[in-house]
Amino acid sequence: MILSRLAPWKTLRGRMLAAAMAVEAIMLTLLVANSVRLLYGSLAEQAKLHAGQVAPVLNAALVAPLAQRDHATLQAVLDESRSTGGILYLAVSDSTGRLVAISGWPRDRALPDPDPALTLDVKDGLARYDVAVPVSLAGQKLGAVQFGLDLAHIVQARRDLLTQGIAIALSEILLSAGLLTLLGLWLTRHLAALARASERVAAGDYSPPRLAEGDDDIGRLGAAFNTMSHAIKERVDQLTVALDEQEALAHDMEQERARLSALLSAMDFGVLFVGGDGRIAYANPAFSCLFIIAGEPVGRRLDETLADAGNAPRDTDHAMLSAVDADERREMTLTDGRIVGWHNVPVRNAAGAAIGKLWLCIDVTEPRRAAEQLLLAKEEAEAASRSKTEFLATVSHELRTPMNGVLGNLALLADAPLPAEEKRLADVARRSAEALLRLLDDILDLSKLDAHRIELEEADCALPRLIDGVLEVLRPNATDKGLALSARLMPSVPEVIVTDPTRLRQILLNLVGNAVKFTEDGHIAVRVRRLDPDSGGLTPAPVPAFAPAFAPAFAPCGHPESFLLEFEVEDTGIGIAPDAVPSLFDRFTQADSSITRRYGGTGLGLAICRDLCLLMGGGIAVDTAPGRGSVFRFTIVARPGDPSALRRVDPGHGMGVGEAARVTALPPLRILAVDDIEVNRDIVRGILERAGHSVALAASGGEAVRMVRDRSFDLVLMDIQMPGMDGLTATRRVRELPEPKRRVPILALTAHASGSSRPECLSAGMNGFVTKPLRPTLLFAEMASVLDAAAPAGTSLPEPAAPEIAVTDMPDLPAADPSDADLLDPDLLDEEQLSLLLEVLTADDWSASVDGFTDNGRKTIDGMVAQARAGEPHDRTAHTLKGTSLNLGAAALGRLAKELEQAPSAAVLEQEDRLRGLFDRSLTALRDRKPVNV
Repeated sequence: MILSRLAPWKTLRGRMLAAAMAVEAIMLTLLVANSVRLLYGSLAEQAKLHAGQVAPVLNAALVAPLAQRDHATLQAVLDESRSTGGILYLAVSDSTGRLVAISGWPRDRALPDPDPALTLDVKDGLARYDVAVPVSLAGQKLGAVQFGLDLAHIVQARRDLLTQGIAIALSEILLSAGLLTLLGLWLTRHLAALARASERVAAGDYSPPRLAEGDDDIGRLGAAFNTMSHAIKERVDQLTVALDEQEALAHDMEQERARLSALLSAMDFGVLFVGGDGRIAYANPAFSCLFIIAGEPVGRRLDETLADAGNAPRDTDHAMLSAVDADERREMTLTDGRIVGWHNVPVRNAAGAAIGKLWLCIDVTEPRRAAEQLLLAKEEAEAASRSKTEFLATVSHELRTPMNGVLGNLALLADAPLPAEEKRLADVARRSAEALLRLLDDILDLSKLDAHRIELEEADCALPRLIDGVLEVLRPNATDKGLALSARLMPSVPEVIVTDPTRLRQILLNLVGNAVKFTEDGHIAVRVRRLDPDSGGLTPAPVPAFAPAFAPAFAPCGHPESFLLEFEVEDTGIGIAPDAVPSLFDRFTQADSSITRRYGGTGLGLAICRDLCLLMGGGIAVDTAPGRGSVFRFTIVARPGDPSALRRVDPGHGMGVGEAARVTALPPLRILAVDDIEVNRDIVRGILERAGHSVALAASGGEAVRMVRDRSFDLVLMDIQMPGMDGLTATRRVRELPEPKRRVPILALTAHASGSSRPECLSAGMNGFVTKPLRPTLLFAEMASVLDAAAPAGTSLPEPAAPEIAVTDMPDLPAADPSDADLLDPDLLDEEQLSLLLEVLTADDWSASVDGFTDNGRKTIDGMVAQARAGEPHDRTAHTLKGTSLNLGAAALGRLAKELEQAPSAAVLEQEDRLRGLFDRSLTALRDRKPVNV
């Protein structure tokens, strides 16, 4: 044992010595070999140099005798050259290769082949370098000389160097071995003590004797061992404490496991753990009871367990359930008909790898049946609501037919030559009939609100004129009861606002009409004020659960200049009991049943007001008490309008072309109408020619510029969006023409109803702005305004007659039964625009317009759908369809085209069937209409 430990190859000293000797031997071997290689290379280079020096000397000595064929001289030269030493043999051959002289080589023996490179290989017992060189004179080869150089001195020099190198290497190895042995003994003086201490630690003694420490490497090794043994002792103590704590923790975990098992066993829904191998790791009793599993399911495969269950799922693949790895919720039907909802949750370890699945199975049979019953009840309620809505739409539309006849006859009566008082009475009657029509429209609005078909429009509105018009309609009733009507606008309220004037007028008519109805004496006051940005507005009336949900059309933050307008309608009437206020804005309700008997009413007005206020971004509330009167407050979102955009006649009027022309009193004008759509050009021409004007037509911006340059016009009506050169570019080109052509007034025609395009048109050089579909009152008023502004100083157009207070007139057409298409879709056509066209156009013109709309409309729709499918922009095509449809009175088609103008391509493809259906229904309805001038 001791001898084996002391064996040299098993000690550190022996291994270090062996490694050092091996390294020393390798290095010395490399040194000697490299020295021999270098010596050989040097001597070989010298031999090559010597051969290179001998060759020209021999050439010089042999050229003359070889040329003269003096063989004796050649032999003498060879013998003399070999006697000098270093050359073993010489041989000369003539140009034919015949040997003519030789020295040091037998003649009967063939000469050796010249060596391609110098080597020390032994030839014929000698180390020799055979060289052959030509003998030439003036570039002409006379023969060749071959000689062999003696390399014996190179071989001897290499042998001597190798012998000396080996001797020196062996001496150095012996000296190194002795030195390394002494150094190893000194370095390992403490290793024996370190080995003994290590054996004690391995035996379990973690406090061995301390080793000697010092500043050298061995001393630092002893210090490190002492530190290590101390650290091992501390770690063992810590592990002992941790083991005790782990045993206590295991005991606690066992208790928690028992509690969890009891909890899962007490649950009334199934809980199942499945391992990564697809076998059940745990199943609570509720799971086994739910699926009627016999025996203990733990350890069995899930798919096999479910397949053998007494109440197995009958509509689910058992193998597929075992393969689900994602978080999934599903329902399955069991054999007994029960419905079970199960939730599959992956169980993952700390590294995120799936190690199993958790199932939660809940019997949802009763909740599912209850939900189906609720759904059935909901569908029945919705069907009843739809029936009610359809009935209201049909009845209200039927009532509009005789009202159109009443309004038409009142309008004709107003145009008759009556005395002033009778004319005023006829006008008041017409306005009252319009108010009645609005009340009838409340029923239609109700159905629209239910179907979410109410659309708001933005327009510049003169607020004082609108309020005065409302009060003027209701003033006869108020005067009959001795009530005073008044209106007051706070100074902060702009005179012109942008809102939906029709819906605002509807709200005011309802509220002020109610105030007149429920007030016997006193006054009714309307007040308007602008709310501060941070005032928060008012608390709106509660919205019942069955009321339609709205997204405000005029969001307060939708425009940087938007603000809230608050309207107050105060009366000194009967007031409302506090318990009736919460349901005041509900549909079909009154404050109490006696009110209905005494005052009448449907209970729809306030509900519609509430829905319209919500739709316009505001709310409505009431402050009231019995006998004290009521104050209704409502808010809407608006923004400052452009006073220059106000027409001389209210936009809501349905005044005929002749009446509108008489109001504006324009002289006959030479007008250029520019539009790329033929139908639009025909409509503009019909309106203008009916008013006594001369009209020229252009189909593009470039054609318009050329016509303005070549002819004289008093006014240009310019469409904005046209292919090629659009209206804005054409206007800029006209403004670049020489005087006086460049000064011609230009009026923009656009299908953009908002005022956002007005600054762009004015900056391009246009003088005015009219939206499509064209209304004669608006068109002539804007023409008069533009021409008046462009007239030279000191001249002006005749002043138009001052219009009456703005109320909504109906077309001057006899009443007619609506078509079937109108009954199915009462908003399909724009009756006002349609009545205008039927008044202006002849039968041939109307037929040509409808035919043109048929061809161009289908092509436009096909183009728009193709662009959407290809992912190309379709906004210009939709804009063209919108303008053409609105101009011809196809209101529903124009509204849909307006929606699709800024919609993504996917929306166009989704609405394709609806678009084509609206187009076909609109064509059917338009062909059924006949012009007045047949």
